[in-house]
Amino acid sequence: RLPMEPYLLVSRVTKLNAKRGEFKPSTITTEYDIPEDAWYCTDGQIPWAVAVESGQCDLLLISYLGIDFENRGERVYRLLDCTLTYLEDMPRAGETLRYDISIDSFARSGGTLLFFFHYECFVGERMVMRMDGGCAGFFTNEELAEGQGVIRTEAELEARANARKLHFEPLLRCEKTTFTRRELLALSSGNPERCFGPNYAQPGRNPSLKTAPEQFLMHDRIVQFDRIGGVWGCGLVLSEKDLAPDHWYFPCHFKDDPVLAGSLMAEGCVQLMQFFMLDLGLQTHTQDATFQPVHGMSQIVRCRGQVIPGDTLLTYRMEVKEIGLEPIPYALADIDILLGDRIVVDFRNLGVQLVEKGSSFRLTQEWFEQNPDRPALSSPQSHRDHREKNSSLFTPHSSLVADDAQLWEFALGDVAKCMGPDYEVYANRPVQRNPNRDLQLLSRVRSFSGTRRKFEEPMTMVGEYDMPADVWYFRDNSHPSQLPYSVLMEIALQPCGFISAYSGAMFHYPKLDLHYRNLDGNGTLLTDPDLRGKTIVSEITLKSTVASGNTVIQTHEFALFVDGEKFYVGDTVFGYFTNEALTNQVGLDGGKLVPSWLESVGASHVREKTVIYWNLADSSEPCFQAPGGRPHQRLATRPLNLLDELHIVPDGGNSGKGYVYGLRTVDPEDWFFPCHFHQDPVMPGSLGVEAILQAMQGFALQQGLAERFRNPRFGWVQKRTVWKYRGQIVPQTKQMQLETHITDVREHPDQTVVTANASLWRDDLRIYEVTDVRIALWEAAT
Repeated sequence: RLPMEPYLLVSRVTKLNAKRGEFKPSTITTEYDIPEDAWYCTDGQIPWAVAVESGQCDLLLISYLGIDFENRGERVYRLLDCTLTYLEDMPRAGETLRYDISIDSFARSGGTLLFFFHYECFVGERMVMRMDGGCAGFFTNEELAEGQGVIRTEAELEARANARKLHFEPLLRCEKTTFTRRELLALSSGNPERCFGPNYAQPGRNPSLKTAPEQFLMHDRIVQFDRIGGVWGCGLVLSEKDLAPDHWYFPCHFKDDPVLAGSLMAEGCVQLMQFFMLDLGLQTHTQDATFQPVHGMSQIVRCRGQVIPGDTLLTYRMEVKEIGLEPIPYALADIDILLGDRIVVDFRNLGVQLVEKGSSFRLTQEWFEQNPDRPALSSPQSHRDHREKNSSLFTPHSSLVADDAQLWEFALGDVAKCMGPDYEVYANRPVQRNPNRDLQLLSRVRSFSGTRRKFEEPMTMVGEYDMPADVWYFRDNSHPSQLPYSVLMEIALQPCGFISAYSGAMFHYPKLDLHYRNLDGNGTLLTDPDLRGKTIVSEITLKSTVASGNTVIQTHEFALFVDGEKFYVGDTVFGYFTNEALTNQVGLDGGKLVPSWLESVGASHVREKTVIYWNLADSSEPCFQAPGGRPHQRLATRPLNLLDELHIVPDGGNSGKGYVYGLRTVDPEDWFFPCHFHQDPVMPGSLGVEAILQAMQGFALQQGLAERFRNPRFGWVQKRTVWKYRGQIVPQTKQMQLETHITDVREHPDQTVVTANASLWRDDLRIYEVTDVRIALWEAAT
């Protein structure tokens, strides 16, 4: 559901780009008209919560896609992560907010669907805020009840342990360390002297420095106020909020599923910071100022628990990290929100500044970056020492991040010799590996940018692969210059595996033995260069990391270059899973055993039609014997021959344009198991895609699509291919089955293109899905 009044903060939907029943990237554009007399405004300025919550139509979009037909009332929506960045001052009453909302990708963990999204908020043509790295999912009551709350990473704990104590002398002094609700309400009405004491009276000086109206107040009392407390020595504040089932925020959010909105908890963080700044007297340095966010400073929110009507008390714990007066007053803080002793939400890097009306100057993230030696830090050297201590946990001695020898250690040897000494905890334990031997398609890692284990910021790396001119995957393919698509995928995806391990993602759960698996992805071929003997450069961005329920999900972007030209791009989702989670995978159909078309619809359809059978286990079959003068008119051989049987129905399948069923008996000794991965053998998903392409090539040969060319060869089409994996082929698997439904066969002047949708089964469970996959036939140059 969307929230109900008074927390329904969308006026209209103006655009929608989505297809019902398909969980694919989708967009929606909405608008919200802020009322002139909005009940939640302070002197005409909306609270931060309203700016965040008005982008609530990710709910409408996922609902439109059809999530309820999966959840069937048994799962509820909950936000997990997001990063909020305010680019301008807070919008005002009477303005219209426009939100461009995008769902970017999806991932599954057991029965839980996670979706990743972002939005941008505009007033007119000005972008005023954005949300990045949004992650939400659908959970059962049991899963929510088992949540452990926010668990700080080892890097976060180390940063706190090494925090340098700072000191700020208050400009006004209040002797009280606890405050009542009545005193807090005095700040809502603009009377700081009633809260802090008579020396805070400044009649008419800063009339807009008020906290939110009473109905929006997210604190009932301050129970501890230590002005030199916290690990940074800048201040520690604890407050409490009483909860009751009939409070306005439960019934409206959501109908039949009351839960306290994360945006309101974030609002409580802002209110606590406003209270703190007024207590210190920062307002004595301003005239007619307003509270504003630090422009461009990303604020990271993690939600790992729900607050529901049965809960009675919410606690805020704010630790201030920095306070400054120049060039204008500001403060930075981290806040934990607790139920009992469990952190259900944490809000990091909150930045608030006091901006005088009419002034054009604003503190920005760029200002903080350009002024690392600002007065809040003791000295330039101390700041550099602190920054260096909390950056990369390990840097190899060479100029490379990882050379060939270190990558060998990552694949087969001592992972700590590649990743750093903190990985020694995985000695003699199963640990994430990259492929090895014939499947090792990464030669070195040139560079890494980012801070390891600091997942709220993107990390990037540059890798290289030196492709031999004469290597097995060229020799065994049907054309000596045609790179198998599976190898292309692996060259793009293996650096993702490296950056995932290098980022320290597995240290979210250091006591667990986790398995690394690809979940989703897409790749677009921009050009099809001859790569033999070339060095392929990979550029990888680790965009987001979400840890929940012993599972870690990461999203990546990739791009491949050769000779300075970009030729393959895409994005992908990987995850870390326990053995139990992988064992209990339910496939693409929620555990239901869905037969192939040939076994169900096709069984009666093909009785009176010819089903062409090819035994691909026999290398003498015609599909491997190219006709004279046409040496490339055949299928690939040896390791690239991934199927034992093909069953072709020329006019079968869902579109009636052709159908191919393929079968492979899985041998525990299959060549790819020891190569992928050491101590964790599993067939690469890319080889499943390769098998599907092989089936399509068999269809093209059987249908005579090569005959129009004098010297035909297979190739790839410069289009986007999308894959989804929800299971694995392991040595214990008995059979791999696949089917391709031909959706289009089109002859162009210079090539013939075959398009299909495909599925792959592990025994009887459908686990892979590939859409819009294409092959082409054209004239070979030689």
